[in-house]
Amino acid sequence: MVFSRSNEQFATRISIDGNILEKKSSTKLLGMWISEDLSWSKHCQEICKMAIARLSLITKLKYVGVETEDLIEIYILFIRSITEYCSVVFHSSLTIEQSAKLEKIQKTCLKIILGDSYVNYEATLEMCGLQTLADRRVQRCLNFALKAVKHPKNHRLFPLNPVQSEHNTREREKYEVNFARTSSYQNSTIPFCQRLLNAHAMKG
Repeated sequence: MVFSRSNEQFATRISIDGNILEKKSSTKLLGMWISEDLSWSKHCQEICKMAIARLSLITKLKYVGVETEDLIEIYILFIRSITEYCSVVFHSSLTIEQSAKLEKIQKTCLKIILGDSYVNYEATLEMCGLQTLADRRVQRCLNFALKAVKHPKNHRLFPLNPVQSEHNTREREKYEVNFARTSSYQNSTIPFCQRLLNAHAMKG
């Protein structure tokens, strides 16, 4: 696999024992789809496909009379978990469209579970004690970062800002945020988590 965002096509002649290796545009690694253009389009597409395939589980259980509370628990365990697997890695790089596709999975499940009782998404979330998938992914990123800063080996990922002045310390960000020359890196996991940590520190 040749990682590049260039529109140019790259050809490789890498071979082992005389056999030229096949070039792939994407591959599944530890449950995540990695694409040569470093986007999450393929991964988002695949997890949506997996989650939608399990909607029939909710439909069948509702048909046989399973209680609403149990259906919500089943949704959380067997469908929502798919959308959140390794979400810390890809959340900050999702496009608005990709995020909306993931959110639609939860909306659809809640419509099936509540049936005629479904009013709107916001009211349903409050009634069921759920958050939007986007909000949950942000919280998971923050939890990851908070756990990471407690480990001494992660000080390079989340370094503290050097004390420059005793004045305006409330306005000074507690953690350094990596400089980003491109929007792709700016929206990647580590800089995103660094900004989350600073926002969390200011609230605290």
